[in-house]
Amino acid sequence: MATGLLPIVRVADQPWRWTMAERQERYGCPAVGVAAIKDGEIDWVDTFGVSDRDSPQPVGPDTIFMVASCSKPVTAMLVLQQVERGVLDLDVDINTYLRRWQVPVNEFTAENPVTLRRALSHTAGLNINGWGSVPQGKPVPTELDLLEGRPPSKLPAVRVDKAYDGVDRYSGAGFLLSQMLLEDVLGRPFPEIAQQFVLGPLGMTRSTYAQPLPAAYHHDVASGHGDDGSPMPGGWMIHSEMGAGGLFSTPRDYARFLIAARAAYHGEPGAILGHSLAREMMTREAKGTFGLGFRVLGDGPTARINHGGSSDGYQSETNLFLESGDGGVVLTNSTSGLFLYREVHNALADVYGWPGFMPEPKHLRQMSEDEMQKMAGNYRILAGIELPRIRVWVEDGRLFYEVPGLRFGVQEAFIDVNGVLFSQTGPFETHLTYGPDGRVMAMDVVEGGVPMIRAEREA
Repeated sequence: MATGLLPIVRVADQPWRWTMAERQERYGCPAVGVAAIKDGEIDWVDTFGVSDRDSPQPVGPDTIFMVASCSKPVTAMLVLQQVERGVLDLDVDINTYLRRWQVPVNEFTAENPVTLRRALSHTAGLNINGWGSVPQGKPVPTELDLLEGRPPSKLPAVRVDKAYDGVDRYSGAGFLLSQMLLEDVLGRPFPEIAQQFVLGPLGMTRSTYAQPLPAAYHHDVASGHGDDGSPMPGGWMIHSEMGAGGLFSTPRDYARFLIAARAAYHGEPGAILGHSLAREMMTREAKGTFGLGFRVLGDGPTARINHGGSSDGYQSETNLFLESGDGGVVLTNSTSGLFLYREVHNALADVYGWPGFMPEPKHLRQMSEDEMQKMAGNYRILAGIELPRIRVWVEDGRLFYEVPGLRFGVQEAFIDVNGVLFSQTGPFETHLTYGPDGRVMAMDVVEGGVPMIRAEREA
């Protein structure tokens, strides 16, 4: 596998394959940890590189990484366990349980209050995508600082500012509220709750939500690396929104969690969650792409639970097919891991024959200058992500795009023989709608047939 990394989107007649070392150098990603899952069991675990760009210390199977938003499914599992115990209800106003803070009541919550079901499925209309991690030595906001939007937090207060329509809008705020709720109801710090109910029972001995990272882990942790490839001050980061992004783990440990979640989905004896709630957890809610905590993609043999993690210094991606029990965990310690982890997952998909994971190789078509100019412009994002627009322009006979605010940055766009745009940022396809004047008027971005972004041309 380490010699067979594949492009994010394969192009016919361009049979690229790379080694892990080649792609780590290409992206400036010092460390990568991988766990391969086969038939519901860990098949192998391997690590590549060094913990810090400026250090020769190699990473190993016990090296921990911040998994960022891959923390969310674990938090959702903790909530659902308390639902199963009768302590919580998924469909009760979340303010019923919160003691230290209340979601402000407004015209949106009066009719559709925030519930745990909506918070965990990103359908509550909450406004904050995520707060990000804090370098060591910088002021660390408390839970209340984040919720109230007060320094050292740099983002507005948490509010519901969108009417309920069943469509997901990604929000870390729902998981920060879940974290606080569990603490308020159970009367214990969130890391202790996670240790008692998930991490401990699953033998995840190299995983913790504790912030700052306890000294017991300092000897073997991958340092985060930022946009410029430099190590973060002090190495690892601090995350106040523990339930949304604060889990440190290893590929092996996180694979154990995925396997346990699937076992619950299939109702296996001794599972960490009952069959009924596990099915709810891993079934898409309303009109969105999320179940409860997990993103759920595909159907039947292609159905898989998925979640990625993106924070300053770390990028991660996880997949597990519910039917076959095949999957993988890829953790990296660099912002550029955003691209590398996709190539690693493609290599796993190739080796293990994951159904419907990689798009078929694209057959390129050359675009004329006139055709590209009819695509150029600003497009207002209507659904999918909480960012304002997509910019598309032509430069030196090539088509480029950017979604300001996304880590992807500026990317080149290509078109296939079917008139579908794609790039090397992810397995996404962009379908175009043309207006009477021949210009593109709307863009629909899909992944595996699942709608991701809808955007329309601005006047």
